[in-house]
Amino acid sequence: MDELNVITDALRTEGGKWLQLSDSATAIMGATEGLSLDASAFYIGDVNAGVHAAAYRDFHAFMVAILAGAATEFEQVGEALRRVADAYDRADEVISLDLNTIYKA
Repeated sequence: MDELNVITDALRTEGGKWLQLSDSATAIMGATEGLSLDASAFYIGDVNAGVHAAAYRDFHAFMVAILAGAATEFEQVGEALRRVADAYDRADEVISLDLNTIYKA
């Protein structure tokens, strides 16, 4: 039988990418949180400036929440991949069987 190899370094590398994405999303969220426009920015000669400003505030709050969620979830994916790699490594240490000696064709 061929040996089964799980390349735990690749899992850790992929997990690191997700952690970097989390850091990027956190930075973007921080920059986005600080953005704001007054209602006067939406005045274009009609009486709907308040409606447009409210739509902007709602969309802004939505985007900040989405970015916060992305940062959290990306971090969770990265940590999960690291834990999977650690679990494989622990299992390999505990169970180191030579399957070729057990099963002979």
